[in-house]
Parts: sequence; structure tokens; C-alpha cells
Amino acid sequence: MFACRRRPAPALMGALVALLVVLPGVARAAEPPYFTSPPLLSGAAVVGSTLQVVPTWTGDPTPTATYRWGRCPATGTTCNVIGGQTAATYVVTAADIGYRIAAEVTLANSVAKLKPVPTSPTSVVAATPTLDQPPAPGAPPEPPATTPAPGTSTVTITNTAASSVSAPAFLRPFPVIRIRGFFARRGARITLLSIRGPRAARVNVRCTGDGCPVRRLSLPTAETRVRRFERFLRAGILLQIRVTRPGRIGTYTSFLIRSGKAPLRTDRCLSARSGKPIQCSAP
Repeated sequence: MFACRRRPAPALMGALVALLVVLPGVARAAEPPYFTSPPLLSGAAVVGSTLQVVPTWTGDPTPTATYRWGRCPATGTTCNVIGGQTAATYVVTAADIGYRIAAEVTLANSVAKLKPVPTSPTSVVAATPTLDQPPAPGAPPEPPATTPAPGTSTVTITNTAASSVSAPAFLRPFPVIRIRGFFARRGARITLLSIRGPRAARVNVRCTGDGCPVRRLSLPTAETRVRRFERFLRAGILLQIRVTRPGRIGTYTSFLIRSGKAPLRTDRCLSARSGKPIQCSAP
């Protein structure tokens, strides 16, 4: 919240009138979708049985999941998409005998959309409820692992659960950075600059421009107030705040102090690999 100090009108001498302006902010940070563990299949690989993708994700707003099911060779990692199967469940049919079944899950909400993540495949589908028994007489032999013909829709699967894990996770809770104060003709009087995020994360603040109280500041936790900058700051000063933790997607926020206006705020995410600011909506 910023207040613009104005010269009192003659009729109001002795009284101070403040115009309050609320800076943009969120009470609760939106959270992109991510898998808390690799998506798994539940159910028996036999004709007539129902296979189901077990939910293992989170996000805010609640993510929407879309599915594709694939019919896979006994060996190999490329599967032909089973047309028309877009639900979280799939009923195994006679056409699946001798193949393995896998699913591919895509998560999305208003914050981000993840790249599709595959499940590990089932065992080879059998015709009878006993998985130890061979396929029924006349069942097609196990197909070889061949490259599909050009134009065939495919799903790529993996045999190891670890490689199904999605990209680096975001910091949790995702940091919320707040600023409050009064703007003036030559800058802004900052009364609050706070960060609420994971205690294990680290905060780095960089200040550029004339009149910075300190050029660089490092804080060992993301649950803190940055009191060194809770003072009058001249117009033209740029504050850059980075909240990071190794292996996690962090956050970048900058405030450009302006004359007679609330500070200009910019919010980005920080790549877990390069440490550079990126669009938070990018998967």
C-alpha cells in the first residue's frame, strides 16, 4: 500500500489527507502443476481388466489431466496410440494380447502446462485372468520392437520409474514478496519489504542506481524482512530480489522506484539449471 502525500488545502489546514494506493499482490501464490511421484498404472494386464492411472500430482488451481493410452511391443519404448482412449481408465481388450499397455499424462492449470509424462508399461497382456499362464491358443505372437510406419501416432514409454519424474519442482511454498509505503515526488518511502517462502531458500538482493543503502545483500532464509531497504529510496533505483534453492525453480522480483508513482514491479521465475529469469507460465 502506498500513500501519496499532498499539500493540504487552505480549508483543511491542520489536517493531513493521504491517498492510499494498493500495490498489486496476491494473498496466495498460484502453484504450477507437478508430479509428486511418477504416474503409475494400477490393475492386471489381462483381457477384461481395467487399468487406471493413479493420481500423483498437485498444483493450485487444481490441475486438469489429459491422457493417451498406448499399445506397446514386448520390448522397446515406442508404442502405438490407442485411438479414442482419453480417460484415466482403460479396459484391456483381445487386441492387446501379446502387447504391453502404457499411458501418457499431461497436466495443466492456469499457471503452466507440463510436457507429457509416461507411465511404465504393464507386463505382456494375457487372455486369461492368470498372469502366469501363456496367452490363449490362437493369440498373436509377441510383436517385435519395430519402428512404426511414418505418420503413425505413437507414445514413448520408459521402463524405469525414475526417468518418468517431471522437470525440477518449484519452491514450496512459492515465495510471496510484498512491498508497502508512500510514493513521493522524488521517489518512494518504503515501510515494508518482506519475503515469505521456504526457510531453506536463500535470498539475494541487488540494488542499482544513486542512493542505494547497500549494493548487494544476502540473507540465509526466505522467511524475512529486508529492513536495509525500508527507507526513502530515490527514483531510478532498481531492486532485484532472487529467492533460490539448489535443484528448484526459484523466483525473481524487481522494483523500479519512480517519481510520483508506485514502484514498477516485475515478477519472473528462475530456471533451476541456468539461474536466469524465465516466464513462470513456461513449462
